[in-house]
Amino acid sequence: MAEKKTPEERYADEVLTDNAALNHYSQCKDCVFRDKRLAGDEECGYDKSVCRIYGKICAERINKAHPDFFPYTPVESGDKPPDIYDNTGQCEFYEKEKKK
Repeated sequence: MAEKKTPEERYADEVLTDNAALNHYSQCKDCVFRDKRLAGDEECGYDKSVCRIYGKICAERINKAHPDFFPYTPVESGDKPPDIYDNTGQCEFYEKEKKK
C-alpha cells in the first residue's frame, strides 16, 4: 500500500497564485459590449461573466436583489463561455471599441 503524502508533499511542485496573473477575459477589455462599470477611476466590468451579450440569467437574478445593478439586459442566457474566460478562444461577438 502506498504511503499517504502530506499536503506539502502533494503540492510541492504547484505554483500558487491569487489568479490576478491569469488575466481572465483579456479580449473583453476593449470590446464595445463589455460592462463599463467603474471601481473608483478604474474600469472593472470587462473581467466579469456578464456583458451586453452574455449573462442574461445572472443579470436578471442580480437585478432582483439589487435593482438596476445592470442597466441593460444581455442577449444570451448563459454567462461568457469558458474559452473566453481562460483566453483560449475568440468570442464570436467581439467588436473592438473605436477610440474617440
